[in-house]
Amino acid sequence: MASALFLSEDQFLCSICLDVFTEPVTIPCGHNFCKPCITKHWGDKNHCYCPLCNEKFNKGLKLCVNVSFREVVENFKKHRVISENGIEVKPGEVPCDFCLGKKFKAYKTCLECLASFCKRHLEPHQVVSAFSRHQLTDPAHNQKDKICKKHNRISDLFCKKDLTRVCVLCTEHKAHDTVPLEKEYNETKAQLEQKKLEVKAMIKERQKKAQEIKDLVDTKRKEKDEALANSAHAFSTLVAPIQRIPQKFNRYAYVLGKKGFSEGRFYYEVQAARKTGWDLGVVRGSMRWKKTHTLNPGNGVWILRLRNNTKYTALNHAAVKIPVARKAERVGVFVDYKKRSVSFYDVSTATLIHSFTGCAFNETIYPFFSPGPPEDGLNCAPLVLSPTKHSTEKLNEFFSLIAVVIALVLFWIF
Repeated sequence: MASALFLSEDQFLCSICLDVFTEPVTIPCGHNFCKPCITKHWGDKNHCYCPLCNEKFNKGLKLCVNVSFREVVENFKKHRVISENGIEVKPGEVPCDFCLGKKFKAYKTCLECLASFCKRHLEPHQVVSAFSRHQLTDPAHNQKDKICKKHNRISDLFCKKDLTRVCVLCTEHKAHDTVPLEKEYNETKAQLEQKKLEVKAMIKERQKKAQEIKDLVDTKRKEKDEALANSAHAFSTLVAPIQRIPQKFNRYAYVLGKKGFSEGRFYYEVQAARKTGWDLGVVRGSMRWKKTHTLNPGNGVWILRLRNNTKYTALNHAAVKIPVARKAERVGVFVDYKKRSVSFYDVSTATLIHSFTGCAFNETIYPFFSPGPPEDGLNCAPLVLSPTKHSTEKLNEFFSLIAVVIALVLFWIF
C-alpha cells in the first residue's frame, strides 16, 4: 500500500521483539504487537496488561490478526528490501553476481573485479580503501569478453586498422592508429546518429514524392470520371431524339421492314450472292417480338431459309427441304395479300423457289430479314436490299419475263 511509504521504520517494529511485525494484532488500548510475542508475554498470568501503557485487560482476550495493518507491514518489508538491495532483475537486465537465491538488478560493474553488484553488495567498494582504485561503470554483460586474453587486462583501446579492441600492452598494435575505446564509441555513435538523420530525411523526401504521385493519380482519376460523365451526357443527348424501334427482336439477329402491308401486292429483292445463309419472308405485325418463338405459319411467320450455301428449307409447320439446281444470288419475295400467298424467286433465272399458299393474313404484315449465323466467318457478308421500281410495275415486268420464257419453251417443244 502507498501509506507504507509515509511511515517511519519504528512504526513497523514490535516493542517486544524489536523486529518488524509478524502477524500483527491490535489490543483494546490501540497498541500493536506480534501475535506470538504478546501471547508469550502474557503467558499464564491472571491479568493481562499492555507492555507500553500498562492498561489492564481481562484474561482470555481473543486476539485477531489486523489484516489491513498486516498488508501495510508486508508492503513495507517489500520496499525495505528494494531500498537495501535494489530492484529484482528482469529478463535482459544485468544481474548482481553476488546475490544468492533471488537475483537483484546490478547497480554498477567493476572493471577490475569483472563483476556486477547490486546496491547492497556494492557497499565494500564504496567504503573499503582497497577498492578505491577500482573503476566502476554502468552495468554491462559479459565483462570477461572485454579482457585481453594475452595480457589479462581490460581492453580499453580500439585499433582502427584491425578494427578490434586491444590493451595498452598489445605491442603489435603500437604502430597502428589506436584510440580510447570510449572515444571510438562516441565517434561511431555520432556517425550513426548523423546517418540516422540522413535516412530520416531521405524517407521524408520519398514520402513527399509518394504523396505527390498519389495526388496526381487522384487528380487524373477525377478528370477521367468527369470526362466519362460528360461523354455519357453527350451520348445521351445525341441519341435522345432517336426513337426506339418497337418491331425488333432481342434474342436473335432478325429485323423487320419499316413499312407494313394489309392489302394488295408488294415485292422486294435482296442481293445474297456472297451469303452462305439467310432467312427471308414476311411476318404478322402482332408477333411477340421480345420472347422466344417458333418460326412457322402458325405463329404468323412465312420464311424461306438458306444454310450451308446450298440447302433451302421452307419453315412450314414441318420444315420442308427444297431441292434447287443452283444458289440464288438475288432473291425476290412476292406477297399477294388478297390471294394469301408468299412466293420466293431466283431473280437471275426467273425461277420459283417456293410458295406459301393459304396464308392467314388477317392483319398488317411486314418484310422479314435475317443475315443468318456466321458459320465460322464464312457468312459475314451483308444482306443488301436492292432498289426496285414501284412494286406493281416491277411485278408486271417480272411476270412478263416469265411469260416470255414459258412461250419460248412451248415454241421449242411444239
